[in-house]
Formats: sequence, C-alpha cells, structure tokens
Amino acid sequence: MPQAEAHRPDDDLPPDYWCETGGHLLRAKVWHERRPGLPILFLNGVGTSLEIAAPLAARFPGRRFIAVEMPGSGLTEASHMPLPPPLLARMTVEAARQLGAPRFDLIGLSIGGALAQQVTLQYRDRVARLVLAGTCSGFSMMPHDWSEDSLLATMNPFLAVLNDLMSDMTGPHLNELVAPAPAAMAAQFASFAGWSSLPFLPFVQTPTLVLAGARDRLVAPSNALQLATFMPNAEHRILPDAGHLFPFTEPERTASHIARFFETAPVAETVSV
Repeated sequence: MPQAEAHRPDDDLPPDYWCETGGHLLRAKVWHERRPGLPILFLNGVGTSLEIAAPLAARFPGRRFIAVEMPGSGLTEASHMPLPPPLLARMTVEAARQLGAPRFDLIGLSIGGALAQQVTLQYRDRVARLVLAGTCSGFSMMPHDWSEDSLLATMNPFLAVLNDLMSDMTGPHLNELVAPAPAAMAAQFASFAGWSSLPFLPFVQTPTLVLAGARDRLVAPSNALQLATFMPNAEHRILPDAGHLFPFTEPERTASHIARFFETAPVAETVSV
C-alpha cells in the first residue's frame, strides 16, 4: 500500500496517500481504513478535491471509503494534456489496487460519474455495484429544456457548464476544498468533450443506482432517466429540492438512498482479480 503522510491526531480528515500510476501521482484518502470487506470507491466531480467527500464518507462508518483524485483536482498535479477516458479508467483501477481495493462498490459524481461509467465498462469484474450521481452520458446528455440556447449548449456540455460549476462551488460545505485552477478544470472537461456512454451502456450489466437533484442547474435531472433507461440493471431516484452537489449538501439523504441500494442490489458476478 502507498505510504501515508503524517497527520495531526485531532484532524478530522484521514492522511493522504499517493498512488503512482500511468506516470502520474494521484492523491487518495481512505476513511474507516480498518474496516474489512468490500470497500467503496468514490470519484469526485471536476476540479473538486478529496476533502469534499468527507460528509458522505462519514455516513458509511462500517465500510472502507476510498476517494481518488484525478489530475488537476485538489493537490494532484494537472497533466500536460487532456487524458483520454480509457486511460483515466486504468489509472483509477490501478490506484484502487494499490490501496488494497481490487474490487469495490463505485460511486461517481458529475464528471466522476462519467469516469465511473468508463471504469465499469472496462473493468466490469472490479465493480460490484455502481452509483451515479448528478452525471450524464457525455455529449449525448439531455438538455434542461428544448430551447435553442439549451440545445446549442449540449453540443459541448462539459465546457458549457464550466462557469456555472465555478459559481456553484461556494458555501460552508466546501470550506476545506483546495481551490481548482480554471485551466485544470477546462482540461478535465476536454478529456470527455467527445465522449458518450450511450453506445456501451446497454452492455453494462452491473447493478446501478442513478441519483439526480431536482434543482440541478448543471446537469438536468432528466439525464438520470436517460442513463437508467439505457442500462439493463439500473434504477433512478430524483431528490426533491436538491442541487448539483447534493451528496455533500445533503449527505444524510443521499447516503440513505445509497445504503438502501447496497442492501438490496445483488453484487455483480466476477472473475478472479
């Protein structure tokens, strides 16, 4: 396992781990590290650092909760060029393996949800169950409405929401975050600019829960229905009065949906890993 950095005993956050994969060092945190069994792997939204996961991780005290930071987020150095989703998926799985999680339940938020879809396609034997939160299918995402402006925005949805995302990342629930650099955020969006999951979603058999906020102004909640429709073993839930960052603004409500799903959904079959 990668070496953990020292931290103060009274610190609310676990220490940092650094995983070397694909020529990059990815920062990771592991909450409830001594818990046995199948861990939870969490993938952040664009530009957000690992600290954002703390409120959600606290709702799963009986499970190891691992969060991995992608290049350009938090303290993880940005790449020199946008990295393709298949490479990001490989880096994610390798980081999880180094952290003692060859198999896991996977949660992805926003662009982390797009990456989670790619991980599940490439490494379906590693993902036991999948939770997608506030995310979409890429350039094939559903618009908020059918106005001309909305339809034009969906031609490049990740860049279209960049300004909204910057303004949305304010509030007391984000006080511990490492501020993202706009250039790094743009590079993360660029990695998925020409990407769509719709062609492969019908082949993803992994039990999946899709969550969306009814008041999400970045990713329309209709995208949850789109994803669940294309996935053969998926269900979706819309959280009333919830915005884009609902896993962190309303962690208790979000965790209750996820915990119920984990209790009832079968674990996907696997081969030896």
